[in-house]
Amino acid sequence: MVKKKYTYLSTYIQLLATSLKKTMNFDLEDKLNEYVKRNDLDSAIQIAESELSKIPHTEFHQLIGMNLLHMESELSDFISKFYSSVKLKYTFSFTKKLKAFYCEMNGFTINYDRWFIDLFSFNEIGKEDYQWLADFQYHTNKNLTITGFENLQRVYEDVYKNQKHNIPEIEQAYDVAELLIILRLQELFRKTYKNAKESGKKWSDYPMFVTAHDYEMIYRIN
Repeated sequence: MVKKKYTYLSTYIQLLATSLKKTMNFDLEDKLNEYVKRNDLDSAIQIAESELSKIPHTEFHQLIGMNLLHMESELSDFISKFYSSVKLKYTFSFTKKLKAFYCEMNGFTINYDRWFIDLFSFNEIGKEDYQWLADFQYHTNKNLTITGFENLQRVYEDVYKNQKHNIPEIEQAYDVAELLIILRLQELFRKTYKNAKESGKKWSDYPMFVTAHDYEMIYRIN
């Protein structure tokens, strides 16, 4: 009986610990999201990297200091081609006019073989619950592969294939890293839009919303 009670207590403690970790992750996401909404990506990135550095070292820690800014030119061309394609379609529409773009990264934590983004266009901007993002008019026929984070893709693959989710430091680092990856993508879009605006690219006049699949941390540019 004592052994049985001990087993129940041990199980309860494990469930409580898991619940607390999830709560901490949600709290961090909410905190970062407030900075994202204020267009303060630099502070959000700094906080995320600080939280990651507090966790015992894992392969996810290589993400600290990494970014995607080398893709700025490639992303600019990708947006330009999409804009040229949808501009013509909206030109011949008497009822719908282009109002905004949306970028979504694929579900990268489980699709570790390839990370990529798609673009979508909209004829109106809805409420802040972002449910309207499902009602797009057009999307890119070909997506853009994200490069530079291939080592991290292999880390995610290792975690899944070798079932390392329950190792405490890996579980904690995993949760912070996924938010940091999204922030780095948003940072890339901020830089790309800034340079496009300076170069007079017309698509930089339209708002762009940026996140990854199934995440609520959405960054708006413009």
